[in-house]
Formats: sequence, C-alpha cells, structure tokens
Amino acid sequence: MSNGWRKEDVLALSPRQPEFVLATTNYSKKCIMKYNLSHFYQFTAESDHMGVIPDACIDLLFWVKDGVMKAKAAGTLLEKGMAKTELNCQYFGVRFLPGVNPVAGNVKLNELVNNEISLEDLLISRGEREELLERMYEAGTFHEKSEVFLDFYLKYFFNHSEDKNSLKYVIHQQILRSDGSLKLSELSSYTGYSERYLNQKIHEDFGMNPKNLIRFIRFQKSVSRLVETIHCANGADAALVSGYYDQSHFIKEFVKMSGFTPSAYVDTLLGNAYDKKLHVIY
Repeated sequence: MSNGWRKEDVLALSPRQPEFVLATTNYSKKCIMKYNLSHFYQFTAESDHMGVIPDACIDLLFWVKDGVMKAKAAGTLLEKGMAKTELNCQYFGVRFLPGVNPVAGNVKLNELVNNEISLEDLLISRGEREELLERMYEAGTFHEKSEVFLDFYLKYFFNHSEDKNSLKYVIHQQILRSDGSLKLSELSSYTGYSERYLNQKIHEDFGMNPKNLIRFIRFQKSVSRLVETIHCANGADAALVSGYYDQSHFIKEFVKMSGFTPSAYVDTLLGNAYDKKLHVIY
C-alpha cells in the first residue's frame, strides 16, 4: 500500500468500503479493473455488522452458514448505513464498477438501490444457480473462488457485450472521466440530448438521478485518495481535488456520506489498524 499519492487514471476508480476492513483482522482484496469488475475481496466477519458508505456499485456476496452456501446482491446505499453480517462466517465478495448492472434483464438497478436481493431472484435458471453455488462451496482458497466466479461470469459478459456507441456507455464514460464534477448541462452539450431526457435516461440506466450518481463517484474518488494518503499529513488536500468546489463543500459532503469529517475518518481507520488488516493482491 502506497504512502504517497499519485493521480490515478480517472477510469480506474476502484470503489472502496473501508469499514468492511474494520470488521475483521484480515481482509484480502484482488484488483481486477476490467470486464466491468472492480475487485474481489474476502474476510471473516468478526462483528455482526459493518459500516457502509455510498459507492454507486453492486456487490455480490457469498458465504457459508450451517454448511450451506448463500449468496445475495447488495446495491448502493444513498447515505451512510450499516450492513448485517453473520458472525464468524467467511465472506467472498465481488464489487462491480459504479453504474454497472451485472444482472441486466432480470433486475433493474433502481430495484437494488438501498436494497439486497437473493441469488434466486438474480439467476432465474435453477441449474445455473445451483452450479455456481456448488462450485463456490467447493472452492477452498480466495484464489479458487475468484477463478470460479470469473469462469461463470465471463460467459455472461462476452455473450452480452456492451455497445460502445450506445448513449448509456457514453454517459457512463463521461461521468467517470469528469472526476465527479460533470454538470448535466455539459453532458447535454456533449451528447446533443436535452437535460430532461438525460435525467430520465440516467435514472433508468443507473438506478438514481444524475446528481447522486456524480456525487457518489466524486465521494468515492475522495475516499480512495484519503486511503492512499492515509499516512500523509496533507492527505485531505489530495482528496480535495476530487471535484469539490472548496474545502467547506468537501467536508460537508464527506460528513453526509461517511458520518465523519475527512480527518476524523482517517483517524478512525488508523486507530483500527486499517492499513495492517488490508492485504491487496495485484
């Protein structure tokens, strides 16, 4: 983990949930950053709950309880919240990139906002569902689980490749490239569509209004930069460049979505050995 900050590729935002790390003593993360995937992660819950911050993402979670493999999809929250966990259960998670719906056609993104859905509602085919759960159950290591999921998921991904000329794809790329500072009027000028239509289209395709989608991506960029500069005295200055008007705006938004000021958030992570618990595999 780097103690210095470097300007990241704006399309390489890896959304973070730092408080997941605090819910365990050993949190493993494997970065993917392709196929619409952000990363895989694994931890054993040492608490019956963990803090969750908005990230505009869907997570798929797998865990074993009483000898049975369970799975669910969890959508983004609209504000800071808590997620329940099964104490002493090992979780394997898949985080998709912001605005990506891995189950398009079965469930709309707006149905997952502030919500969780079981695998039964995501995979209509009982055979597919049972095959995935069986293979995930038999996979012993973090690496094996990652490989099993990728093998299953990539069949779907390549059979439903995204049209890079579609309005949805263009909107997604422009929002990510904006570093969280894009205005709907600018997107209207770029695409040639009216603000009213774009507002409707973004809500339909991404499950939330443009304002929240851009806010969450901007917030996640600031969280990433804070974490990357966790040992630097000027870490908050690095996070401030994530598209905020000024320091006051940055702090106000950060408190709304994390429950802490940026400096207090860093203190909480450091005080709970965040950097020692997190193990990143590239």
